[in-house]
Amino acid sequence: MSAYSLSAIAFTLFSLAAAGFLTCGSLVRMLMFLELMLNAANIALVALGSPAVSQAYAVMLFAIAAAEAGVGLALIITLASVFRTLEPGNIRELKG
Repeated sequence: MSAYSLSAIAFTLFSLAAAGFLTCGSLVRMLMFLELMLNAANIALVALGSPAVSQAYAVMLFAIAAAEAGVGLALIITLASVFRTLEPGNIRELKG
């Protein structure tokens, strides 16, 4: 595959994930779409960058994505136990 086709796939994946993130009604789905956007950025980085440097950045981004998924799921579990819902519209106020 050429760099142009890979960047087109990355752009399409990012656009669909962004549209899904903005229109979904569940925090878990929002987290999944956020992960898809990060993976689309990884594809674009590897497709358009120099081979060694972009692959090293992609591995670092995978580690960051794993940490972000863990923290995001912990926050979602905490919000679900406090507010008894996973819909972001029903979570109105957060107190420290």
